[in-house]
Amino acid sequence: MPRTVLIAVHVAWPAGILLLRLITRVRRRCLAAAGIGWLAAVVVATTATPTSRALPIGLILGAGIAIGGCLATARGVTFTWEQQQTYWAYDGKIPPGDRLVEVLTGLVGLIGVIALA
Repeated sequence: MPRTVLIAVHVAWPAGILLLRLITRVRRRCLAAAGIGWLAAVVVATTATPTSRALPIGLILGAGIAIGGCLATARGVTFTWEQQQTYWAYDGKIPPGDRLVEVLTGLVGLIGVIALA
């Protein structure tokens, strides 16, 4: 896959998430997890060598972090030192915007896998 396409995916990923945020309801915790995943992808893509492998590996790693973070914090956050307490608990229905962000991020990871193959 051409390098320009992978760079375009790195740019379109946060732009797509922001567009989803404008169109539908996406919770801040999912946006934060996606932002951390995108930041990890950019760090790997800009610092690792060779670049032909760094760009797709960055996409895969960043997508994994973002999806894992969104899913792990979907209902709340519990710390190991106080397992009976859940912070920022959310008992309502998960907004469809969160799921759309996860799907978009999964597609980004899939593009990384295809480019790596």
